[in-house]
Amino acid sequence: MYHVQPITGDVYWIGVNDFVTNRFENIIPIPHGVSYNSYFIDDEKTAVVDTVDALVMEDFLDNVEYLLHGRHLDYIIVNHMEPDHSSSLLTLAERYPEAKIAGSAQALRMFEQFFHRPMKDRYVVIGEKVTLPLGRHTLRFFAAPMVHWPEVTFTYDETDHILFSADAFGCFGALQGSAFADDADYRKDYEDEARRYYTCIVSKYGQHVLAAMKKVADLPIRYIAPLHGPVFREEKDRALILRQTARWARWEPEVRSAAIFYTSVYGNTASAAQTLAWKLRARGVASVKVVDLCKTDAAFAMADVMKYSHLIFASTTYNMGLYPVMRYFLAMAGEHLVKGRKVALMGNSSWAPNVAGKIMKEMVSTWKDCTLLGEPVHILSAPGPKEDAAMDALADIIAGDIQQAER
Repeated sequence: MYHVQPITGDVYWIGVNDFVTNRFENIIPIPHGVSYNSYFIDDEKTAVVDTVDALVMEDFLDNVEYLLHGRHLDYIIVNHMEPDHSSSLLTLAERYPEAKIAGSAQALRMFEQFFHRPMKDRYVVIGEKVTLPLGRHTLRFFAAPMVHWPEVTFTYDETDHILFSADAFGCFGALQGSAFADDADYRKDYEDEARRYYTCIVSKYGQHVLAAMKKVADLPIRYIAPLHGPVFREEKDRALILRQTARWARWEPEVRSAAIFYTSVYGNTASAAQTLAWKLRARGVASVKVVDLCKTDAAFAMADVMKYSHLIFASTTYNMGLYPVMRYFLAMAGEHLVKGRKVALMGNSSWAPNVAGKIMKEMVSTWKDCTLLGEPVHILSAPGPKEDAAMDALADIIAGDIQQAER
């Protein structure tokens, strides 16, 4: 059964929603599904721009067949070889043996690595000095390495001013009856998932994202067509996603407030985290968020690391080390190259020194341009008068820092 949607008069969205996969890349929960976007250009020469995950391949092939109406497929454009966009590529190439396969030299090498079926006589190596005329449409190409793989290119349609942006400007969440962002309430339906997508998938490569955005900054762009999530056709929507992505790429916080991330075995560290939140609010800090890392998947919590300016981590000592859930979360944040945050720590132990506080301090000290506020608070088993006084002092420091920057 085919499902296609016109982007312009002769360019179509031919992607497929995935409501089956529980975890993207087998690690990131996607409770609202995800779309794998592909595009079809119907011209004197026909072209498919990127393919889809093999899980949804049959619907995708139906879309291609419907739009071809029995004609040949002339080109398959490969912007990104990650398998969620390429695992149906070999099947498409075999079904339409006349189609040329156009991609960067590295993308074509990856084609052979994944499929072990060289098709060198069909390759068209694309680069920034190459144009591909299809008839009414002419395609240009811009290298976008490490957004978020090294072989990535952006394809630009000079005629309809469409930027096919690979994984840039994408988001989680299946499309809801339309490929266009303005056919939904973007802020309500997609913005959080766009932040989560960027943070979990692309945030390590912020400088590469900014470099790629600079390359296309002067192009007249009417449509941004990513490989996941909605197509942006309204000026306000394009401006929003470009502004958000640039901000995320620089790790600029959106909310000047505190997010408190905690792990707790018997509830005592949870109590301390909640107490600190109340103390911050009493000092005039609005929009404080408290996150239980044992109940909230790290892929959701990481989006709050991106969103908030001040990060507080509270955890227990466990087997003379740091509680594993917190260790994993701090390691994930470090791997995504979090930077420019103010950080505070609280560690809990009963019969050992403040090992949790010590290890957390060591881990966050490696984060670029991050400042530790005060020393780690030591909770001895459960919060009492001594711990309450220490949390008062820490709350004073955090609130003062937040409010000083606001003045």
